[in-house]
This record gives sequence, structure tokens and C-alpha cells, in this order.
Amino acid sequence: MKQEALGRHLLVEYYECDSDKLLDGGFIEETMLEAAKRAGATIVNCNSHSVYPFGCTTVVVIQESHLAIHTWPCYRFAAVDLYTCGNSVNPWNAFEFISKQILCARYSAVEFKRGMPSLLPTPDYSNLGTPIQEEALKQEIVPKPKYTRHSWLTDISSLVGVSVRITGDVLYRKQSAFQRVEVFESKQFGKMLVNDGIIMCTEETEHSYHEMIAHIPLLTHPNPKRVLIIGGGDGGTAREVLRHEQLEKVVEVEIDDAVVEACKLHLPSMACSYDNPKLELLIDDGIKYVQNSPDNSFDIILVDSTDPIGPGAVLFTDEFFKHCYRVLTKDGIMVTQGESPTSTNDKFVEIYGRYFKAFGRDKVFCTKYHTPTYPGDYWTFSYCSKGDSHPLKCLDKEKSDAFSAKHRLRYYDAATHEAALVHPRYVKKMMKEARAQALD
Repeated sequence: MKQEALGRHLLVEYYECDSDKLLDGGFIEETMLEAAKRAGATIVNCNSHSVYPFGCTTVVVIQESHLAIHTWPCYRFAAVDLYTCGNSVNPWNAFEFISKQILCARYSAVEFKRGMPSLLPTPDYSNLGTPIQEEALKQEIVPKPKYTRHSWLTDISSLVGVSVRITGDVLYRKQSAFQRVEVFESKQFGKMLVNDGIIMCTEETEHSYHEMIAHIPLLTHPNPKRVLIIGGGDGGTAREVLRHEQLEKVVEVEIDDAVVEACKLHLPSMACSYDNPKLELLIDDGIKYVQNSPDNSFDIILVDSTDPIGPGAVLFTDEFFKHCYRVLTKDGIMVTQGESPTSTNDKFVEIYGRYFKAFGRDKVFCTKYHTPTYPGDYWTFSYCSKGDSHPLKCLDKEKSDAFSAKHRLRYYDAATHEAALVHPRYVKKMMKEARAQALD
């Protein structure tokens, strides 16, 4: 077949597409890979990057050039660049497949011929390699490489983000009544739970969060018997809480059963305690549960929530903390996910101000932990005491170290417990601002 041009270049704009499909980085990547195959191309590698909720970019490098897409879910728009060389690949096949996959209502497409033969010299392979390579070129013998995928998920919190490389395979995806729940396989941290594009936990980094939210209060309360967990559908907090054998009852109230389902299926190292007879799991509204609970009914309340956005926003209000205070016994402790003084600093000051308002200026403490999969790395838990419980004065270091050794904990021990209360000067200043805010 006579070659009309060295390459065919399609520039396409897709309008009025399905915004959910444009937001789904894994779906877009699979679509582009399949489009390349349907065009008759040989895939070399694939690079993909998703940033929730802004969209995703995928570039499929093919032996014959490339296919690229960038999506804007908020506009229901996608821009696509399809460039192929030679006569063996038909970019229009890729175009048609992509159109059907993203459910576009209309499009604009234009094809350019690249490298017109009449303007090119006679091809000369003589200086391009060994005789064997020259013969392969003359016979158009083309190797079929095994392609690789480079997929990235970016979690942006305020003005700070963290990117994690993933395999590109989506292990679980469900749009619940509250949020989009997904499980991905990451290259560095194992499987990870992602809600609305925000990384919740990973197999390799979850221990810092779950061990610190549970053991600091449980090892400084004089005699804990009843624990309430609000949220925590991944099961990691319940797993750590139930290591304390003196407990009589643990109630977990998780609003989204999709989170529990996803973790039972794909993160069983966390969701491993749901069969424990001491644990009662309720798929319900944590706010309503606390409002309807009698006074002095729990020794410890752990608010294992997302950031104060979406379904987690209502767990950071004065009204909710007021009811938590009422529900706690006289020596009760409330611990909540306390945001980051580096990446969510405005929210950090605001919510600690609410803690001081609910529990008093001398009853609120800030404990820190570190995780590479949360933006900023430096994150905190509040420690709010209704009575005389104190995160340092009530610490029995020998007991804590024995507990850590017995259960082979990966993060928590007595020294880490003490160090969690040590903060740099700028964080102390922020806590002072929060305390003053509560007294205004």
C-alpha cells in the first residue's frame, strides 16, 4: 500500500460526556489501552495521573507513536490526541471506541497528515545500526514489547498533596449514598482505601493511625470498659481497641456499609475483628447515635472520621462535641482525628478551638503521628478529658511497653506515646490561638 504520509494525527474534543467516567482514572486508563489495541497499535507503556476531583491524564505510548487524553469532569469535556505512524494502525478505530466509552453527545475531530512523502528524501538506513538491524528495518520486522503501566493517584488536601503510584487496577469501586469508595493496589504501600479521591489508609502505613488513636487513651484511662467508635469502617481502630482484653463492650457506628464491605474483601488485615463477640457494628448515623445515647454510657469515644468535609463534616461541630461530653463517664476521654497543622492549618485551629470550648482550656491535648500517605505527613489526634485522665501523668511506661511487645505493635510504645505530646513552637502557637478562640 502506498503511504500517503508518515503519520496520521487526530485532534479530538469530546463534549457533554459522562462526568463520572471522566473522573474515573482507572476507567480512562483501561479505555485508552483498549483503544490502542482496537486501532491495531503495539503498546509500549502507559502513564496515568488522577487528581480528584479535577480529572485525569493518560498517555499511551505505542510503537507507532502515542494516544493521549485529558479530562475535565466539571465541564463534561475531554481533549484527545491520537497520533499514529504507518499504514497498519487506524486512529479512527480508537476515536470511535473512546466516544462510546465516555458517552459523549457531540465532538469535534480533525485529522492532519504528518510527514508528506513528496517533501521527504529517500529513506537511508545505512548509518542506523548493525547489518542485522538494517535487515530487520528493510523487512519491517518489528518486535512486540511487553508494555508497562505508570499510574499515579494524587490526593490534594487544601494546598498540599501527595501522589502514590498505583498498578492501575481497581480492586473495588462503589458509589454509595455518601461517597465514592475505591480500593487500589499501590506499588509502595500495598492496597489502599480511597474515598472521594482521598487516601484513607494503606496496608503498610495504617499502623501509625490506628495504634495511636486507640492505645494512647486506652492506656491512660483508669479502668475502661465501654468504647464507642464513630466511623472507622476499615476496621483498623476496632482491631486495636479489642487488643485490650479488659473491655466489656465496643460499639462501632459506621454510616457507609460500602467502606466495611470494601475492607472486608480487600483489606482483611484491618477488617479482621468484625466477628469478635465484644464488638457491635451498626451501619447508622453516628451523630444520631450519640444524640440518643444516655448520659455516662461510654468510657472512651474515638471519632475515626474523614476530614471535616463531605459525610465527615457533621462530626466536627459544637453540638456533636457537646453530646460526646454528656455521653462520657466521669473519667471519660474523647479522641478525634485532629487534622494537620501543616496541610490543613486553618481547620486545625478551628476544630481545636471547638474541643477547648466543649471540654475546657486545661482538658484538651494534641498528639501527633506521621504517615507518608497523608498530605503534609504531620497529623494529629485530639485527646479531650472529661475528668482527671491525662495523656502523660496517667501513663504507665512499663505497662505500655509490655503491651506493645505482647501485641507486636509496629508504631506505638511508651517512648512514642510521650513523644506524641511534643510539638514544635509553631504548633504550640496554633494551639494557643485555638484556646483563645474558644474563650472569645
